[in-house]
Amino acid sequence: MSRRTVIACTGGGLIATALGVVVDVHRSPEPGPAETQDESGAGPPAEPTPERGQAWMPEVTHKPLTVNFTPGGIREMRGLVMHVQEGENSLHDRFSDPAVECSSHFWVAQSGEIEQYVSAHDRAWAQAAGNPSWLSVETSGFARRPLTAQQVASVARIYAWGMAQHGWPLASASTPLGRGFGIHSMGGRDWGGHACPGSLRSAQTGEILSAVREMYPR
Repeated sequence: MSRRTVIACTGGGLIATALGVVVDVHRSPEPGPAETQDESGAGPPAEPTPERGQAWMPEVTHKPLTVNFTPGGIREMRGLVMHVQEGENSLHDRFSDPAVECSSHFWVAQSGEIEQYVSAHDRAWAQAAGNPSWLSVETSGFARRPLTAQQVASVARIYAWGMAQHGWPLASASTPLGRGFGIHSMGGRDWGGHACPGSLRSAQTGEILSAVREMYPR
């Protein structure tokens, strides 16, 4: 691991590792009574339920987590939420640390490589109150830099898969009550109060949906 600052927008508070790397884990607000038991433990991914669509996206790298997620915790499928990593390199090792207490379903490298960490039937710990209803994708890089063309294409691939398997609409979402392709900041305080993924990447949601339309015409 390099000594560059590595920040993922999914979780609160700066922690310094033994290697001198400072990590902002964005720890989400404490869950309410209805959420406490769900978020308190983790285990192996729940068995897939065929009628709910595919749990694992094909033709991507699968790196299942054993901690930092809630098995069977997805209550509904509203769509996909985009995040920015504020760092580089795979997030699998970081999300595998029980002390971090955050995760995402997918991670997309600047090269376009896709890694999936959490089943689509399980709840990743990415956007606080939005976790039970939305899948999540972290995008490598920094908010001050736009997504690469390869990232745009790969996020579009994930979304097209979600349309086919989980019924997501070909639409952008602007609030937690909407459905479609959304961004972390749309959840406001209940989702941690973050500006993630920043104005540059937020402005690319239309470009991503245009790419989805070419992959999944209706």
